Amino acid sequence: MTVSRRHILLSGGAFVLTGCAQPLINSPPGVTPEQTRDIFVLTNRTVSPDAKEAFEGRRSDETFYRSYTISVPPDRKPGHFSFPRRSIDPKREFFVAQSKAYDGTAGFRADLNAQIARRPKGDRGVILFVHGYNVSYASAVFRAAQIATDFKMTEPMVAFSWPSAGRVSQYAYDRDSVLYARRALADAIKDLARSNAQSITILAHSMGGLLTMEALKRLALEGDRRTLDALNGVVLIDADIDVDVFRRQVKDVAPYGVELAVVASRRDSALKISSILTGGHPRVGAADDIGALREMGVLVLDVTNAPGAGMLGHFAMLESPELLAIIASGQLVNDIVAGAPGQDILIDGLTLTGNAALAIAYLPYTATGN
Repeated sequence: MTVSRRHILLSGGAFVLTGCAQPLINSPPGVTPEQTRDIFVLTNRTVSPDAKEAFEGRRSDETFYRSYTISVPPDRKPGHFSFPRRSIDPKREFFVAQSKAYDGTAGFRADLNAQIARRPKGDRGVILFVHGYNVSYASAVFRAAQIATDFKMTEPMVAFSWPSAGRVSQYAYDRDSVLYARRALADAIKDLARSNAQSITILAHSMGGLLTMEALKRLALEGDRRTLDALNGVVLIDADIDVDVFRRQVKDVAPYGVELAVVASRRDSALKISSILTGGHPRVGAADDIGALREMGVLVLDVTNAPGAGMLGHFAMLESPELLAIIASGQLVNDIVAGAPGQDILIDGLTLTGNAALAIAYLPYTATGN
């Protein structure tokens, strides 16, 4: 697929039309939620002067700790969320039903541990979600609630929101913010490793994959085996990472046995645009060389054929109702766990046109890529 300048402008225009104003997160009181999802949040954004926005896109040297109870509409299309309006409709819109600010890690960890303790022994993990480029603070929180709901997650969900400008025109700013946030995310992972969680699974989307790998690389270079051993796995969704940079990152974290999975698509126009903006070099999530990723010891889930991936094809795993149903059912994980090294696994699911292969899981050739 050739991506023209016109395509870039049209695609960017779509983002601008929907995201030029910063969405608000704090909702007016007195609205009764339909169903709720608890979300824990760590952020190194600057506190916004507008209390309804909470945090803005500027960078902070401090990490802030929050928790939210998010009202999730019961009757909505899986994979999507909507921002609250002045007159909130609980049946159609996400909104904050309750929020809590913490002075530091102690209270945050205590509340997180309380949620972890509700899980059966031996199954007390947490999920850490790291968002991508062009994401506001409110978008990060509501997206985390959407993922936790649509994936039918039972583990506590923690979101790390780094200082993205939340504007399509600020791609360079966001990439610099990723470099700025490496230490903060590494420290956040350390915080979770000090909790009572028995494991940490990281889900990182788009440019958040670059941030995640840089944070893991930092932990590896520090020799922090305790924190890295707490990781159950790292899933990089539509990863906006230069392939050569990723190869170097994988080599640095490989001695610590970090399990890596990449969700990729050849229909991801957003990554094609990113490749143009960064000099034409391929991105990890574009599925250009699946064999090379497998040789690194990385599991690759090719979702090119998944329907309902949106205009740019950049949110297939997060927004495709058909693929979400497979993930929520546990079939995807079960099929992958049962597979052998080097095996190709067709992930079938029901679509509007009948049973079809929604994805292909390419298992790594070796466990570590060595």
